[in-house]
Amino acid sequence: MFLRLFTLLAVLVSFCRSGYSQHYIFNRLSMSDGLLSNNVRAVWQDKTGYLWLGTENGLQRYDGNRFRTIINERTEQIFSDLANRVWIRMGKRVGILNTTTFVFTPVAYENSEAIHNSSTIWLRKDASGNVCLQLTGKNYQYFDEETSSFSTRHNPFKIPGHLKILDVAEDLAKGRYWIVSSKGLGYWDKATKNYYTASNKVQNEPLLAEKKTLQRISDFFIDNKNVYWLLENNNSISRFLFYNSLTNIFEPDTAFLNHAENNSYFEIYGLKNINDSTTAVYGLNYFRIRSGLNFYNLKSHISNPYGIQFNSVSDVLQDEEGIIWAATDNGLYYTSNILKNLHIVFSQEQNRSVVSGLAQDHNDNLWIATWGRGIFLLNNNYSDPDTRPVNEINDLGDFAKMAWTLCEDNQGNMWIGFHEGKLLSYNLQSKKTVLYQPPVFKNNAVRQITRDSRGLLWIGLNDGNIFTLNPSAQLPKDRALTQICALSGAISRMVLINNRYIWVAVNGKGIDIIDTDSKKIIHSIDVQKTGGGFITRVKDILRANDSLCIIAGEKLATVNSKTFEVNIDVNNISPPGTIYTLQKDADNYYWLGGSNGICKLNLDTRTLTKYSQQDGLLTIHNNSYIPERSIMLRSGRMVFGGNQHLVVFDPADYNTSVQPPDVTITGFQLNNRYLPPDSLDKLKEISILYEHRAFAVEFAALAFRQRGKLVYEYKLEGLDKAWSTQSTPAPVKYNVLPHGRYRFLVRAKNEAGQYSQHITSLHLFIAPPFWKTTWFYMLLVTVFASLLFYLHRLRLQKLLHVERVRSRLARDLHDDMGSTLSTINILSNMALQQKPLDETRNREYMSTINTSTSQMMEAMDDIVWSINPANDSIAKIIARMKETAGAVLEPRQIEYRFDVNSSVPELRLSMEARREIFLVFKEALNNIIKYADCTGVVFTLTKKGSDFILVIEDNGKGFRTPADISVVRGNGLKNMQKRATNIKGQLFVKSEPGKGTTIQLSMPIA
Repeated sequence: MFLRLFTLLAVLVSFCRSGYSQHYIFNRLSMSDGLLSNNVRAVWQDKTGYLWLGTENGLQRYDGNRFRTIINERTEQIFSDLANRVWIRMGKRVGILNTTTFVFTPVAYENSEAIHNSSTIWLRKDASGNVCLQLTGKNYQYFDEETSSFSTRHNPFKIPGHLKILDVAEDLAKGRYWIVSSKGLGYWDKATKNYYTASNKVQNEPLLAEKKTLQRISDFFIDNKNVYWLLENNNSISRFLFYNSLTNIFEPDTAFLNHAENNSYFEIYGLKNINDSTTAVYGLNYFRIRSGLNFYNLKSHISNPYGIQFNSVSDVLQDEEGIIWAATDNGLYYTSNILKNLHIVFSQEQNRSVVSGLAQDHNDNLWIATWGRGIFLLNNNYSDPDTRPVNEINDLGDFAKMAWTLCEDNQGNMWIGFHEGKLLSYNLQSKKTVLYQPPVFKNNAVRQITRDSRGLLWIGLNDGNIFTLNPSAQLPKDRALTQICALSGAISRMVLINNRYIWVAVNGKGIDIIDTDSKKIIHSIDVQKTGGGFITRVKDILRANDSLCIIAGEKLATVNSKTFEVNIDVNNISPPGTIYTLQKDADNYYWLGGSNGICKLNLDTRTLTKYSQQDGLLTIHNNSYIPERSIMLRSGRMVFGGNQHLVVFDPADYNTSVQPPDVTITGFQLNNRYLPPDSLDKLKEISILYEHRAFAVEFAALAFRQRGKLVYEYKLEGLDKAWSTQSTPAPVKYNVLPHGRYRFLVRAKNEAGQYSQHITSLHLFIAPPFWKTTWFYMLLVTVFASLLFYLHRLRLQKLLHVERVRSRLARDLHDDMGSTLSTINILSNMALQQKPLDETRNREYMSTINTSTSQMMEAMDDIVWSINPANDSIAKIIARMKETAGAVLEPRQIEYRFDVNSSVPELRLSMEARREIFLVFKEALNNIIKYADCTGVVFTLTKKGSDFILVIEDNGKGFRTPADISVVRGNGLKNMQKRATNIKGQLFVKSEPGKGTTIQLSMPIA
């Protein structure tokens, strides 16, 4: 696998004679994708599959879709040890990171206060997997498990204290620690527990005897083949020394490690065995990977959009899927995961070269026609980057640079159509060319050439004329050219369908179908028959099966090759933009090339998969990279080409038969706040308060190889009945969910319909609001019961009040009317018993009866008036007072006046209150008439605070008021005092002989 990979990598910097080069495709992630900084210092992958990135501005975790910032501090190293602890270095600080809780625990080391330059401190792992700390130019310190710190006392080797260590390399094969110091090279032998140098050659180590080791060795690497790589820094020049530990000699061939680009200065930051057979060397102006015996330079030209550009590479990682990641000062790069692709980019520094035609000859060589640079040939192993121009054709003149189409006949000749009506035959064996320019072509460009089942060549011109050519005849003799028809438009595509029919796409018109037997047009498909203008701009036609063809252009459509019915339903799943070319692979997948790049269509599952340079194909950076032509090779490989580029690949490499991994919950946001990851892992159920029930779930299938190729299905049990689908693992947000228990389920599906082995689930509990809790229900029951009790009590109070009113009315009627009626009854009996002649006495009886009857009627009227709800306001009481006062005082020539405060008329009183007030008023009025002997009365009604005040003042003769009204012999004042008490009021009487009388009633309003 890696042999094929690096066979292609080996030609990254080689340029062929035609001015183009082959490039292995790299992909770049930068700040625009979410990186904190383009200066990436470290890359590491954990067991879950996350990538951890140390950058200039902090530590991030990457799941293939989102970057999550963990620490906002420059992070320069990150790796794990044998105990699965994750070590990171941030400047001068080193420590252990808990990747679950994101807690960083610093680890102390000796002489930390003396470190002022963070570039001199490095975390290392020796060949045995032990973690150590290199203080360059000072010492080495190994991690002590007991003290949880780095210390020289825990080092597995003992060396003189005056040595300033530059590097240490453990040699497991020989049981040694090679030590590079300021005094040169030496080693500690584990068996003898001694330190050996060039001056102490007891064990006769050949390497120590070499004079080359006395030079300035700064770094010592031992690769996975136990080869020693010594980096020598001599003034401004750095170079590798290659030492074969088996033969004990320095080899002159350093596998191209010392071939710096343009002899530029470089520094080495690391040599890493990224798998069992591959080694990467990286640093300043340096990035090379070994395949086989040699190292290959991976740095690309700045104009190459598919390469890697950097000033320095700080770390290299190969992940579990075989993808190589490079941490550079220009972002994070990663390589394609397809290993057999051949990608050719024509240099844009020369003339532009649009791939206008592709053909495979009988020797399986690939012929490439370009508009701008002529014809090129790629040999049949499709891996030789030295694709050569066919000079026998290209040197014929400028017209040869403007090729339109290619087609091989059955005589071993390659026919090529050019501009200005030129047609060329090239014999593949003799390499001789014959150029024709038939007059019947009228200088129209030869746009299309195709061969039918009889071996005739069908030629389509720019003016719409169709000719057939018998390649066995001699042009222009024997009438080798025969005009078939003239179509109204340029011929853009001609395809043989079902070995009999030529389907011709005509610009501005549609598709004409010609029978190769009768050489007549048997059917035309145009705008009138399709109802869409897309048919006038068809770019390609592909036979799907015996009864179905697919046409491409502004839309994707299918055509029944028997009924010629056009169906555009398939356009709903086609990529946006124009589709220029179509191919079908051996597994019945359809490959589309167009303005959106290269895509694969599965008509059975109606799924579309888009590919880009991360898959080893193409990313459409601009119009220079749109694939417009394609061909299916006999080997099963495909070729897609366009402006300035061409890619050869095996579609079988893109059959997604690998089952998607289980989806990982990568984040949980509650009210836009991330929950700690350990809460997701440790809790069986996430509890959410009702008022915080807006949350989002983030997830991803941690498979970088399948990134963008998976469909995610999810649902929330308890809310959703069916699965929802999305093509990207975007966060799923839920807002204002009802309370209850839910289970979030998510799974991934590839284009073949395979699901993840397990469905990932997340249990959620949304607590009910307080008004739906048990205690709240109990509170409601209590409140409801209390309310019922209150209403019952209120009802009883009303019943008692009504009963009291009835009793009072009965009492009043008994008191006011009973005695009156008794008096009337007695007087009427006495009147009946009197003699008829005693008229005077009878009149007295009748007068008394009349007076009693009037009093009784007045009392009844007062009772009826007091219980009428319409008389609740003070205004009604005042009106009745005025009416009563007028009826009583005016006949006696007593003047009266009512002074009423403006706020008084709006007051409303209860039935009892207004009755008692009115009776106090009447009693006072009655006393004035009987005893006051006055000429004027003033009635004053005011509101003071929450009290209602009634003052009745006359200018009569007055009387001496006792201190206690209860001792007064008359019942009038006593009754008034009693009535005031009934309404929780107070009655004040003020009078003196000769100074009139004042009565004041004060009562609370509410």
